Formats: sequence, structure tokens, C-alpha cells
Amino acid sequence: MLRFTLCLALLSAACGDDGRIATSPGFDMGPAPDGALPGVDGGPGVDGGPLPMSPLVDPTCLDGMYTETLPPVTADLSGLSWTGDIGAYVDGFLDRRYPVGAALVRGGRTNTDFGQPCDELFAGSPSSADDMVDRMGTIVHECGHFYDGELSTFSENSYVVTDSLTIACERGDTTSRGGDTFARSRITGDEYASLRPPCPEGSSGPDCDFYAGTYLDGDPDDGTFEGGDQGFNMLLEEAYQYVNSLATGWALLDQRSPGFSNTSKDGILTFLWYVERYLRMARLDYPDAYTRLSGDACWREAILTVWGRAWLYLEATEGLDGLTIHGPAIETLVMDAELLGEIERIRAAHGC
Repeated sequence: MLRFTLCLALLSAACGDDGRIATSPGFDMGPAPDGALPGVDGGPGVDGGPLPMSPLVDPTCLDGMYTETLPPVTADLSGLSWTGDIGAYVDGFLDRRYPVGAALVRGGRTNTDFGQPCDELFAGSPSSADDMVDRMGTIVHECGHFYDGELSTFSENSYVVTDSLTIACERGDTTSRGGDTFARSRITGDEYASLRPPCPEGSSGPDCDFYAGTYLDGDPDDGTFEGGDQGFNMLLEEAYQYVNSLATGWALLDQRSPGFSNTSKDGILTFLWYVERYLRMARLDYPDAYTRLSGDACWREAILTVWGRAWLYLEATEGLDGLTIHGPAIETLVMDAELLGEIERIRAAHGC
């Protein structure tokens, strides 16, 4: 079981499906054997046809080979009603609309470090089914963190991708915290940061980064721990959970009022951009970190799997405006040719 290095008061923030900020534990996360296979569940898209394929994945490499059965996002919800039982409603909804999310929540409940089940902890005080819908994305995201945390140790980070695939890799935290990487907040000093600077506190917009103040905060050299002091392991952890946020947002979309929009796509696109930038900075400025990430088959698998899964869901939800607010602006940054080259380098290191 994961042993936390932080008390409950030191929580790193995570964003729910509606763009509001919730809190999640600051995990010290981490291997599946080198050469483990990508997540192939054997299932086609929900309509029985071929899965969407993004031009940003390589069909001959792990990212393009990744597939899973897409969630049945129009599954019948008749008979599901709010009775005041948080767990029963979460399980009933997710079992029908996002089974991977249901598995993450059940796994997250096995982590008892915070005194109550993760879904209850992040549900707030719901009084209706609408309240539960509002919090469902946060619940799945945070329970995903809890489940990964339960399976991780000080030196190993576990990433539960689906109920049939878990990837766990070693030494992904910073050098000051027992790993081989550097603080994720250092990417705020690269030449890309000015293209989408942190939003002023309490605001958001198409030209500023709503997530930076939460995930890239602090000074890693000041001796005071903040969320941005965490290494690549937790940068990737958030990327994995933001794919789940997008999947949950999609499963909830027909339960929203007309005209509703949230940040489901914005979150994962932002973290794909962070991953690209981190890899570039590692390659140019932190060679030992880059050797860890590009030279270790497990970390290559973890990077390419989240890249492939992210684009699977981004492609499947193309044109659904209710799942994004500033997505097109962020996607433009992700598609920078030099940054995409960092993913290509990971593919090449993996033999693709």
C-alpha cells in the first residue's frame, strides 16, 4: 500500500469535470515488467465499428495500437434514482455509462488512509441526482488517484489504465524525493510558458493556463513543499486521470442542460502539453531524467499509453462542444511540431 509522505493538510489540487477545484492527496507514486503489452481489451467502438484513429498517434507503435471498448455513453439509466446512498448511485451510474470509471472508484475505496470512501469524500453533501452528476467527474478522477496511490510505493508509481491494464514504473519522482526526475514546476521557465501564462487567480480565459496555478505552483528550491515540486511521476498521474475526466464528462453529457460546457477536454489537452514540454526540458537540460524516461521501457510504455488513450477519447468526442471551453486554443499548442517531436523520440527509443 502507498505510504504517504504528506499529511491530509498538504493536498495537491485536482480539477473536476465541471472545472471547479477539488483536493486530492499529494501522492508519492510508481513496474510492470519491461516490454509489457499495451492495453488491448479486444473490444471495438460502442457502435461495433472501428475505433477512431487520431493522426497524432502512430498505428505501428504503442500509442496507435492502444484500444479499449469505448463507454456506452447512451446506456439506459431508467430505474436509477437518488436515495441518499452515494456509493449506490455512483456504482449504478458508472456501471452503465463508464465501466472503467466504476472499476476505478471501487479500487479507490480500498484506500482507507483518509477515513472514508473516496466517492463519499469528494461527493460533498449531495441532495439530488443532479448534485451527483455535478460531482461524478471529480469522484472518478480522485478515486483514480486513490487507487493508484493504494497500489504504489515510495519508489514505484502504479497507473491503473483499465480494469485489465496497470502500468507501474520506478524512480519517477524528483532526485530530492528518491527518484531520477525534476520538479514539474520547472517547465514554467521554458520558452513555451509565455504562450499560455498562468491565469490570474480566480479567472480563466482562452489565452491563459487555468491549471498552472494548481499543478505548476511553487519554487522547488525554496525548501517548502508545494504541488509543483512533484516529479514526472505525478505529472503523468494527472494526465491519466484527466483522460478519465474526459471519459466521465462524455458519459454525463446527455444529463446536462442545453448549452452547458465544461473543461473535460481542456484538462487532458493541457497535460499532454505539459508532458511534451517536460520531455523537451529533460532532453535539453536534465540528461539523467531523460535517460530514466526515454531509456526505461516501462516509462516509455506509460507515456505512449496515456498519449494513445488520450487521443482515442479526444477523437471519439470530436465536435462535442459541451466537453470543452478553451480546447481549440490548447490543442494548437499541443500540435507544435517541435513538441510533437518529443513524442516521436519516445517512439523511436521504443523501437517504433
